[in-house]
Amino acid sequence: MRRSLSALVMVSAIAVGACSSSSSPTTAPAASGGAASGGATASCPYKFAVITHGDTGSFWSVVYKGAKDAAAATGCTLTEVYGSQQQGQAQPDDNAENQAITDAINQKVDGLAVSDHNPSMMNPTLAGAVKAGIPVVLINAGCDDADIAASGAMTCVGQPESLAGKQAGARFMAEQANNILCVIHQSGQNLLDRCNGIAQALGTGATCSTGDAPATGPACTELTLSVPNAASNPSASAQQVVAYLQAHPGVNAVMTLNNAIAQGVQSALGSGSKVKLATFDLNSWDISAVKAGTVDFVVDQQQYLQGYLPIVFLQLYKAHFGASVGGGTTVATGPLLVDKTNVSNVEAGAAAGES
Repeated sequence: MRRSLSALVMVSAIAVGACSSSSSPTTAPAASGGAASGGATASCPYKFAVITHGDTGSFWSVVYKGAKDAAAATGCTLTEVYGSQQQGQAQPDDNAENQAITDAINQKVDGLAVSDHNPSMMNPTLAGAVKAGIPVVLINAGCDDADIAASGAMTCVGQPESLAGKQAGARFMAEQANNILCVIHQSGQNLLDRCNGIAQALGTGATCSTGDAPATGPACTELTLSVPNAASNPSASAQQVVAYLQAHPGVNAVMTLNNAIAQGVQSALGSGSKVKLATFDLNSWDISAVKAGTVDFVVDQQQYLQGYLPIVFLQLYKAHFGASVGGGTTVATGPLLVDKTNVSNVEAGAAAGES
């Protein structure tokens, strides 16, 4: 995948020249061009805004790096890289994100890459952008055909959550760990879709159950954490998970949907635990834990591509007479299951800031 991405970068650089574009999550830099090969000066005339519900932590910083790298490769400018959620904040600020989208429309940007975190609020705003002639690519959130259609976006670049859950469930099944506890750390349909995908892989129905886990599987049971801002308090969250496991000894696998929760659970369970632990979204701790064997696998949605590809798609649309991709459905960047067989390669990507 990285080999193909490098080829795409080379083609784009030859076609439009390279320039550097720097931006912070809260500021909008002026347009800038750069030097093409051979000393000639070339610049892309298009200005794109990246607006998300994310923060600047380990996950979203990689998304933003992808967008900035794509802007540098194509010569285009990012007028804004904006995340509505501050570090340590319990929930994203959907009103703030929607206002940022409106502001970008009023600034007449040439394209929008947006996480559609609250479709009922944001779809009308995004549809207004498309009506005004501003192409939209959804990223990370909104990767549902109905939301893509309602927003007027050409595609969504991200991880189909149900598919990711299905692949995680299938992996556990293959390892004979089929009584799975799915830990939900905050509200969000995407998290429910992950759990429900597990249930579908197990063949237990369309949704993951609530309440008490049965003594034996196959079963998927949800545990919604009651700890406020659970991902920022993994120790307390882990205590709730461990207490549940003690009360339900038949559970033989835990799927956390956030790696901070996974770290807390792994620490609380200890290295001698027979319960298999897996999580979503990759960071340096995940890599070390997979290598050590304390985490079975990690679902990596390859978020670098969620930043990179939308900028390329928008540039192609603007520069090549409306050329579009996706066909109104999702361009999937995952899931990639990271385990001991491929963790070294993924670790190299993380060292380059791409995981």
